[in-house]
Amino acid sequence: MNRLSKIKIFLGLAYLGIVSLVVIAFFYFGANTFLSPSYLVENKNYIFELRDQNLFLISSVYFFFSIIWVFLMGFGTPLIIFAGFAFGTILGSILSIFSFTIGATLLYLFANHYFKDLVEKYLGTKYASIKQNVNQNELSYFFSLRVIPGIPFPIKNLLPVLFNMKLKNFFLATLFGEAAPIIISVSIFSGLSNAFESDKDLNLNLLFSPEIFFPLLALAMMSLIANFVKKKYFNRGV
Repeated sequence: MNRLSKIKIFLGLAYLGIVSLVVIAFFYFGANTFLSPSYLVENKNYIFELRDQNLFLISSVYFFFSIIWVFLMGFGTPLIIFAGFAFGTILGSILSIFSFTIGATLLYLFANHYFKDLVEKYLGTKYASIKQNVNQNELSYFFSLRVIPGIPFPIKNLLPVLFNMKLKNFFLATLFGEAAPIIISVSIFSGLSNAFESDKDLNLNLLFSPEIFFPLLALAMMSLIANFVKKKYFNRGV
């Protein structure tokens, strides 16, 4: 075993160790409660005050934390909830789209260099149709794959390892492929945040307010289109 192989093994094990420690610490210290809807509702006044007084700082912390979180294969939903609740549709979407894209790109680079064999072993068979169907237009293919429901976000970031996707294409497909679902999701939680901030009563009528109803409608339409694309252009293996 040469020196380069030893370095790869060391860095790979270090990454897995860090991921494990972060997950354990995240739940052991109850950090997951800070991103839960119940915590956000109960502490809404404090969060809104903190945001208004330290918008740049809070935005920066969220941005860099999201990059690290996505790189460590964390799920995006808790961050989306917080972004919509704390920053609103525009700022929350911008911060999330770019931080998620950067984090996903770093994860892809790292996995493609250090975990290629593991990705092939555990994902190659289940998602074999991707490897078979991808062609020279990998950008369009992976962009479509990004909007298909049912594939966890961290897995989507690892799948391009199977066909050694160009870094530029991965970045662009992630940036534009994740933009629509992120904007829609952030808009929904931003609408709920506005309702909480104005102390509106929480009932079913709230779902029919324009700032919540239209994002929900867009989400439903996007899911229908994505399912249609999946059935028409992708094998059942995806």
